[in-house]
Amino acid sequence: MGCEVPQHEHTYPVPEIPYAEWGAQKLKKLKAIVAEMIEESHQPVLVVFEIGHFKLPKEEKNVTWAQQNVDFADRLAGRIIKRYGRNVRLLATLLINNLEEEQEAESEEMLHMLFDDKRYITRRSLKILSERNLKNRAYKALKNNSRLVDSFIHIDGKAYLRDEEYQHDLAAGFVDEKGNIIPRCGLILTSFLDKVAALSHERMFPYKEFEVLFISFCEEYHEYQRVKLGVDIYTSTHDNITMTPIILHWDYSRDQCLVSHRRSDAKVWQDQEV
Repeated sequence: MGCEVPQHEHTYPVPEIPYAEWGAQKLKKLKAIVAEMIEESHQPVLVVFEIGHFKLPKEEKNVTWAQQNVDFADRLAGRIIKRYGRNVRLLATLLINNLEEEQEAESEEMLHMLFDDKRYITRRSLKILSERNLKNRAYKALKNNSRLVDSFIHIDGKAYLRDEEYQHDLAAGFVDEKGNIIPRCGLILTSFLDKVAALSHERMFPYKEFEVLFISFCEEYHEYQRVKLGVDIYTSTHDNITMTPIILHWDYSRDQCLVSHRRSDAKVWQDQEV
């Protein structure tokens, strides 16, 4: 998403059990976390799945992860509907990097492969967002939202989220010679979440107050860090929605399912392996 990859990337062993068994274990544990978040809410809940970040032209090594990821999200959505019925609503989103006009056919082929046989997260109900459009939205937000601009501290040509209690070690953008912030990573995710907020209000009409349970699936550890940063920027600079995030670093090939979550009114993330 336009950012450098951190030098110290986590490594994990290949799992010793088949994917079906591995996925079932993770589904059971994640379902318990989701249920706790939903039942602690005192408002109607919209579960927003941020199913993944995909780039075109697609790379074959990422196709398997994408298929497993979408399948897992669909099964989790099914468990939520079975338990809560109409008391909880769903919204599925997908972020595609820089979708070009000549790639539309490949995009449709990929979406057909991933979603056409799904029961709860379908191609028709999926909301697709482009990274380029989100980056443009981030530029506009930096021009019009002084609270957003003031939330950053500039260090060595990079913009970091300013916070008295902790500091992210991942930059949200670069700073040009005039002091302007060039959006990257977290700021693009912040723009994404602002769009999610608008879609959420449309989906939850006529509720005046509701809570968004935001569930994001990330394949790479640095991607997982970026999403957490984007959530922290958004929730510290926007008051237009109540958001409880659950961020996953999820990849069967490395036997990894790290889950970070926090309540909407908290700053500290709770991290756990599932």
